[in-house]
Amino acid sequence: MISYFNGQFLQQKDIAISPNDRGFLMGDGVYEVIRSYHGHLFELDAHIERLCDGAKALQFNFSTFNELKDIAGQLILKNKLAQQDATVYIQVTRGVAKRSHKFPPSDTPLTIYASVKKFTPSHITNGISATLYPDARWERCNIKSINLIVNSMAHQYAIDSGTQEAIFIRNGYLTEGAHTNVLMVKNKTIMTPPATNFILDGITRKVVLSICHIHNIPVKECSIAEKELFDADELMIVGTTVEILSVIMLNNQPINDGKPGPFTIKLQRLFHDIIKRQ
Repeated sequence: MISYFNGQFLQQKDIAISPNDRGFLMGDGVYEVIRSYHGHLFELDAHIERLCDGAKALQFNFSTFNELKDIAGQLILKNKLAQQDATVYIQVTRGVAKRSHKFPPSDTPLTIYASVKKFTPSHITNGISATLYPDARWERCNIKSINLIVNSMAHQYAIDSGTQEAIFIRNGYLTEGAHTNVLMVKNKTIMTPPATNFILDGITRKVVLSICHIHNIPVKECSIAEKELFDADELMIVGTTVEILSVIMLNNQPINDGKPGPFTIKLQRLFHDIIKRQ
């Protein structure tokens, strides 16, 4: 596969990351994963904007990442993936410098890497199972940091438990999934935690909330206690790779009747309508 690395398109096998890269040494970087639907990069501007926001929060020395929009498109074309589903991965680190807890000189070049791969949708229609997991991450979860060890531990716990996703609980309240955002339906209202520093404001989450507003579906951003999840009428996870999936089992307990509910099914249909119009 052809990837992008610091200004060049190269075969992925020919790319070498320095052992002194701050991303390798300290997890000092940000990333994005973008879905491509038959060559159309879904919500590309929003992804690049969030990448910029994360880089600014980490005080990276840069002016813009707009060039990555064209690079992402070129990767799709160069790897002949314009006629199928794919994902583009973009990662930016603070660059190569002597290992130190202080930031390197401001003129240190950033390390910019991007790759693409074919993506096969799961086509899950009957819902998934999830498990709760204590949220032990740092307090800047709104930054899409490459430091994902707690997310990885949570997701592995879910797999080992025979489920498909881990849902984080912090101080008795829902935050998000290990790699998704979480929405709950109660009394014909869609509820989800507000976009604070404790969750990543997902691109798919934003699209879903926009769909709700456009189609007059009641929606409320509010705190959700752990115990409320088990009394939900519906529970769903949303994200770039999963799109919108119903959670029908949580900690081995069925949510409502253990089947995907009408709100989830409606949002799935409306979301796919948007994709078809791209």
